[in-house]
Amino acid sequence: KMFNNATEVVLMREGTTTVLSMQNNSQGPPDHFAMVVPVPVVIREKQVQTLPRDVFDKIDTLGAPRLVEYWEHDPCTPDYDEDDNYPRAMMKEEAEDDEGGEDKDEAEYHVKVEAKFSVGEYDIEVLSAEQSTGLNNWLHDHHYTIPPGAEPLLRPYVEQGTKWFVAKVDPKKVHFENGMATLSPLRFYYDSPEFTLPIRLGLANSSGTQDLIVNILAPNTRYEVANYPNVTIPTNLTVNDSVRTRFGEFYAALFDH
Repeated sequence: KMFNNATEVVLMREGTTTVLSMQNNSQGPPDHFAMVVPVPVVIREKQVQTLPRDVFDKIDTLGAPRLVEYWEHDPCTPDYDEDDNYPRAMMKEEAEDDEGGEDKDEAEYHVKVEAKFSVGEYDIEVLSAEQSTGLNNWLHDHHYTIPPGAEPLLRPYVEQGTKWFVAKVDPKKVHFENGMATLSPLRFYYDSPEFTLPIRLGLANSSGTQDLIVNILAPNTRYEVANYPNVTIPTNLTVNDSVRTRFGEFYAALFDH
């Protein structure tokens, strides 16, 4: 069996264009495996590329929780000239630890291969489907091993006219470490008036607990989830000095609370 323990996403939005980059931690056998991502429109080869993994490391650091230390000069001390050495504010930052055409598939499964190409270690097919059962059967019959009971998760997307970005991985091009596949992050862009992130399908491969980390890069704009409750973690807290050496542990406890 294959499990998806965590997905990290970076989103950018300008006008009706969404740029979506995603990185997955997949655990399972080092055989052929694939990612199936619902997308609102047909995506072409020029819209897809792989990224170096350190791009996500930099995003992690940029958005990581920070422990900041400020030094204040004694307000009662006499003024100094500009050349004198004033203590300056110091900050300490720690981070948490070929297109396809119509074929028999369209009649038999009500599935059409809209595009087909390869990028990096991924062989990609972009599908459209008229029926969720047909899509489910197409994936099975084309040697995609999908979890039992996935069809109800596919259905809402099919009913909305969603397309399917299917990225099959060549295991000869993938490095496995401790049973986890080290995959290149995928980036693609598309135009759509809706700014959404499909997450329901990922639950099919959950081993019980699954992390979804969403980073949105935007100029002077704050984003929140529109259809789920948002809980804001406390910030700008004054903490004991002991937190200095246990910041990761402290923040994890604050997050859990």
